[in-house]
Amino acid sequence: MEYVSPKIVIDNWIMNAPEIVDVQRNKSLDLETMKKLGMSEESYLGRIIAGFNKITLCNGYINLLCGRGNNSIVDFNSLNEKGLPELFPGALIIAYDTEGNLFALNAGASDAAMGNVLYLANNSFAWEDLEMRYASFLNWIFGVNLAYLEKNCWKSRGSSKRILDVKDIIKGKAAAYKMFLKKVNVNV
Repeated sequence: MEYVSPKIVIDNWIMNAPEIVDVQRNKSLDLETMKKLGMSEESYLGRIIAGFNKITLCNGYINLLCGRGNNSIVDFNSLNEKGLPELFPGALIIAYDTEGNLFALNAGASDAAMGNVLYLANNSFAWEDLEMRYASFLNWIFGVNLAYLEKNCWKSRGSSKRILDVKDIIKGKAAAYKMFLKKVNVNV
């Protein structure tokens, strides 16, 4: 099988997405964020971080975290000096939707394989293992539409009311999540 760079694959997914994808590309590669996370632009996450400062899918319903901008993966995850996420310890948030559901890479938050994509529903404190890696997640998320998300319970049916400040809701959830973890650890 012939190697195809992540840049070409991602550009192809963007062009062929079934619904509107709003993209803002970086004028120059975001090498600082890639370095902080130990990424190469030859990885899919590295390419998203390096090349974009905004990617929203399904008419703005899903937001991928990028290198710079309002959806900075560094700022959103409150990365420490070692590049580890502090918002949700052991989970590097990679995407969220406008209902407050989260997607993350497992870095110890779950029994799932390290690097697997996890899902945290807005009404839950338990990470679900999606049993896929980041590239597979991107392939899936670029290929879905709102009707598919509703049909398969990834989005509330008929809900057109979106949370206006998702980041504040997620930060509140992170605080509650940390309290939940402390309570569980005390009771063990």
